[in-house]
Amino acid sequence: MLRTLGIALLCLASLAPTRVGAEAPMVVVQEGDALSLIAQRAGVSIADIKKWNRLEGDLIRVGQRLAVAPPVSKTSARAKTKATDDGIDWTPPFDYGAEPETRREAPIAARDPRSAVATRLSEETESKKRRSRTYRVQQGDTLTDIALRHNTTIGELLAANPALKADRIYPGQTIDIGDPRPEVVFRLERGDTLLAAAERYRVSPRDLTRWNATLRNPNPKPGTAIRIYTREPVSTSEAIGPTNRGVLENGVQLPPHPGYRIRSTSRAYGTEETTRWIVEAFDAVDGKFKQTKSVRIHDISDRDGGRLRDHKSHQNGRDADISYYQEECSSNGCRFTEFRSSDLDVARQWALLEHWLRNGQAEVIFIDYRLQAKLYKYARRKGVPKNLLDQWIQYPRGRYEPEGIIRHYPNHEDHLHVRFVCPYSDRRCKP
Repeated sequence: MLRTLGIALLCLASLAPTRVGAEAPMVVVQEGDALSLIAQRAGVSIADIKKWNRLEGDLIRVGQRLAVAPPVSKTSARAKTKATDDGIDWTPPFDYGAEPETRREAPIAARDPRSAVATRLSEETESKKRRSRTYRVQQGDTLTDIALRHNTTIGELLAANPALKADRIYPGQTIDIGDPRPEVVFRLERGDTLLAAAERYRVSPRDLTRWNATLRNPNPKPGTAIRIYTREPVSTSEAIGPTNRGVLENGVQLPPHPGYRIRSTSRAYGTEETTRWIVEAFDAVDGKFKQTKSVRIHDISDRDGGRLRDHKSHQNGRDADISYYQEECSSNGCRFTEFRSSDLDVARQWALLEHWLRNGQAEVIFIDYRLQAKLYKYARRKGVPKNLLDQWIQYPRGRYEPEGIIRHYPNHEDHLHVRFVCPYSDRRCKP
């Protein structure tokens, strides 16, 4: 009997799919990541990542581990390790873009998981920085070339080298290049200009133009990727701690919008990202429907966060209470009270939620389970894949199933509660 069982197990093992090589460099998917961004950071193609991870489509999930290089067998990895003189394994680190096991101060993070990408300083760059902070001028070099090559500016080079003359450098000359600036790449949003971007990140328009030499239009369209090397924080606001024991620094007040009414402006402060994501979502809803309806936004946070009357959370600028879209709404916005599930304007409500879900901006959204059923069935009719809805919505697995971003929570029959993800730049924020 035991012999038969052993043979069966060996057969099953031989049929099991081959796992990604344990020694392959890996990346842990973060909020806002996409295959294109991961491929760009790792210097490989999207097709390669799909091949190495046996992905059929472009869908990835937060926390998923992806190989960003061909699998390396354990035997060859050990051979490489033994071949080194000092016995150290110099194979690439496992987690490109993930927190190292030994925590250290990370380079500046993205201002927005969807519209911005902060490129970490590569391991190669960091090792070079540790070994040397000087550069020997080569034939044909200009100070502009040197600044661009080392992620800095002409101004910083001149400041670090008082005797240096911008128009008088020569081959063999040694220049102190200092610490390279972190690189921030972001997409211009509506109303953005290159001049405003330069002022925001405290760089000169001239340097900004050099870093983006491929731009042919001096007034790029929204969505254009802009590269900047800066030491300025990507977001002035910061969510600190968890939502039920946190504070908010440099909170941003939610601006007016035709799509909502704010009950109390003194309780409508959030992080820069929270307020922008709310406005963008209502812009998206208004863009899909001819007639504008407005809902009511009751509370986000106080200016400085902390305890907020009538709430256990809402302490660090990431929570918002919003009334549901209804078939009939007054000029003061869709009401909180006397709401029935039959009143729900499912189309508009799903448009709002889908914007946050598709952009990876919501950590959790509390919605009554009965209303989840309406939203789920509507989304299925509109062609949203079931596997995607399984990630997004708790329904139909039961109101106590801890799966899905949209979940049931008591006392949310007349309004939803959205909690946004910790912004990349807010390192002291806790989910």
